[in-house]
Amino acid sequence: MKPFRTFIFFAAVLLLISLVALVVPEQGIGIGGDLRLSFLSFSDLSPSDSLAPGEKVERLLAGSRITDDPESDQGTDLFLVTETDEQADEPQVIPVNIDSLKQQIHRITFPEGGTDLLHDYFKRLGRIAGRTRRTRILHFGDSQIENNRMTALIRYRLQKHFGGSGTGLVQAIPLYSRSLSYDQEQSGDWLRYTYFGKRDSTITHKSYGIMGAFASVPIPRDGDWPSLQYWFNTERKSGQVSRIRIFMHSYVDSASVALQINETYFDTLAYLSDGFSVADHRHPEAIKELKLSFNLPEGGRIYGISFESGGGLQVDNIAMRGGSGLIFTRMDWSTQKAMLDNLSPGLILLQYGGNVVPYMNAAYYQRGFKRQLQFFKAACPDIPIIVIGPSDMSVREDGVFVTYPGLEKIRDALKSAALESGFGFWDLYEAMGGYNSMASFVHADPPLASADYVHFTGTGINLMAEMFYNALMLEFNEFNNKQGTK
Repeated sequence: MKPFRTFIFFAAVLLLISLVALVVPEQGIGIGGDLRLSFLSFSDLSPSDSLAPGEKVERLLAGSRITDDPESDQGTDLFLVTETDEQADEPQVIPVNIDSLKQQIHRITFPEGGTDLLHDYFKRLGRIAGRTRRTRILHFGDSQIENNRMTALIRYRLQKHFGGSGTGLVQAIPLYSRSLSYDQEQSGDWLRYTYFGKRDSTITHKSYGIMGAFASVPIPRDGDWPSLQYWFNTERKSGQVSRIRIFMHSYVDSASVALQINETYFDTLAYLSDGFSVADHRHPEAIKELKLSFNLPEGGRIYGISFESGGGLQVDNIAMRGGSGLIFTRMDWSTQKAMLDNLSPGLILLQYGGNVVPYMNAAYYQRGFKRQLQFFKAACPDIPIIVIGPSDMSVREDGVFVTYPGLEKIRDALKSAALESGFGFWDLYEAMGGYNSMASFVHADPPLASADYVHFTGTGINLMAEMFYNALMLEFNEFNNKQGTK
């Protein structure tokens, strides 16, 4: 068919469809059972005026100078950072009037009779400031936190107050895009496996570790040890590292890990036992370049590598794209328990729910999530947990983006599971404005969410992280005030 005739044919078809769309009622035509034929209107193809930013979003933006860089120091904070010699030339976060900020903070909800849930951890935080003592926060979540989104700002602000540096736990073979804290290369035929998402059916065991993933260590060939190499961005607090911990599993005895630091072979951790072990190296100065070479005669697994400081606070980002948070009770208990014992967290954050909104029954999800909370209660006795609920998510209905049906039921299921288990809950959905707030985030200036009406932009996720951080620090501040009056 000639091009002109092809054009005429498609133009005629488009005209015919347009004429049919004009005569079909807005509610569509029933064609049997629950099926209904309907057409998009021309107004459906353009953004609705109702999607302009709302007062809630404008108020949030006005109350913060946050940027897309979690270490920018342009946001607001409840407190002045205590200045040390090391920080004297660094820009400080902007302090605000606590009384006025209290009015904007969406507070953490605690279980009945459990308002002291965080008090022991707050005592621990107070003891580590400026000293060599350590504590850490494990931040688990789905794609909303992947690649340190949300975690990075929380980590940075807390480390500014309480000391510490480094990213904490990372995967040996990255799951996500490039890190701001370091560049990485590897040599050898490394493979990565995850328990969340699409699992490889050839892996018959369930020993994935607490991160729900592991890297398969290649067997050395012709004397060449497979390696992982890192170049740290030491201008960022998250890139300042002086301690390396490798959580690994060798299939035989006599495994070795060689460390080349700042272009000098510094140490070899030899004779590591078969099964689970932790290779731990503390360096006397900041590490700029690091090469880890592995001699595992029959191969093995790396469950995670932790980049840390000698003391202070670590905040680990453990993101599981597509995850619902229901896998912990399905994976091998012993490996997870061994990692948790070694990490010794003081607080756990669980941020899930978004991936189950379109698909899962809320009552079923509540029961399943409650089992995960019981897992952590057994594995980490007396460690507080804060569950962070899902954000608003939008679906297009009749040309307008509205909150997903069932989202509030999933949020309520998580909240009930947390409170009934004796843990806290922070409602991200309500903090950002509640019903239909995601559309306002998409159309804010600068945009706070992407055009998928599900995920935040860098600026948006940092704003949410700042809100959670301020909610946590408000509790810390009130605890300290009460302690001071005793």
